[in-house]
This record gives sequence, structure tokens and C-alpha cells, in this order.
Amino acid sequence: MSMFKRDSGIANSALVVNVSAEDFGAQPLDGVEFQRQYERLAFALGGGNYHAPAQNFASFLAKSTPDLTSLVQGSYRPGLTACALDKVLPGYVTDTLRQGIVSFGKKLTGYDDGGALLTGVETRTSAPVRIERDRQSYVSVTHDLLYPCGEGAGYAGGIMSAALDGYHVARAIMTRFAPIK
Repeated sequence: MSMFKRDSGIANSALVVNVSAEDFGAQPLDGVEFQRQYERLAFALGGGNYHAPAQNFASFLAKSTPDLTSLVQGSYRPGLTACALDKVLPGYVTDTLRQGIVSFGKKLTGYDDGGALLTGVETRTSAPVRIERDRQSYVSVTHDLLYPCGEGAGYAGGIMSAALDGYHVARAIMTRFAPIK
């Protein structure tokens, strides 16, 4: 996690569960309302004072009384409130998170040992909309000189996938406008 020199000793990372229109509705703004619903719930269950609801892996996996004991101190400011994340997120999300944590723990020893801290609700890993583009040329299907790219256009969900998408779009632009001879 970055606090200028990126030497805090804390990983700023996320566990992501895919949600789709089947989960929140097909109307254009249903996804935004879905996000707002869980943000409001997290605010309320965090105490209504901008503290984030949080729970360590051990209590989350065991579905036991929420606990903030972890191997590192939480870095979220203004603070954390112990809260069962099952009250903050839909069941299919928490069930999928538990399955993912256990599965990853089988691949990386110690990952699911209970010492990590789950903090808050991250509702925006990528754009809630996607600007359509041609699969081969990467150009917008509606605007010939527009090249939708990265998270804001709905084609990435993080730094690495956005970088890779940018690379492919840049290559498509170079191929079209300045081909290597």
C-alpha cells in the first residue's frame, strides 16, 4: 500500500466477486443503484460516522462474532467498526468470497490462516457501463475515431488489465495510422 514510499508493510488489495445485470436489473441505472444500496448499508453498519465495516478472515470464514484482530493494523481512516460482512453484502457475494479464500488458501499456504482483515465494501472495480468496440480493430462501433480503453470504458478491472488493454488499443491505433514498414 502506498503512503508515499510504498513501504507501509500493508497490501492494498481486493477480493472481487463478479456481479451482473441478473443480480441487479437490466435498466440503465440499476447497476448504480445496486452500488448505492450497498454503500449506504456499509455506511450505516460502520456506525454512520464514515468508519468502515470490517472483519478478520477467521471470524468471516467461521461466520462467528466479528473480530478486528489481525496480523496488521487496519489502515483505513477514520477507522473501522467490527461488523459481520454478511450483513453488509448479499449472500451470494459472501459465499463466493468464502469459497475464493478457501480455494486460494489451498494454493498459497497461509492465505486463509485468519490473520488478514477484510475492510469495507468496494463497489467500483470497473465501469458500470461498457462502450462497445469492434473485437478486431478496437474502434468504437458507433464512432470511427474513438478507441474505448481500460476501466472507464468497461474493458478492465484493475491496473494490470487496464495496462494490457491500453497496449492492445495502442497497437491497433499504430496499425491503422502508422503501420510499421
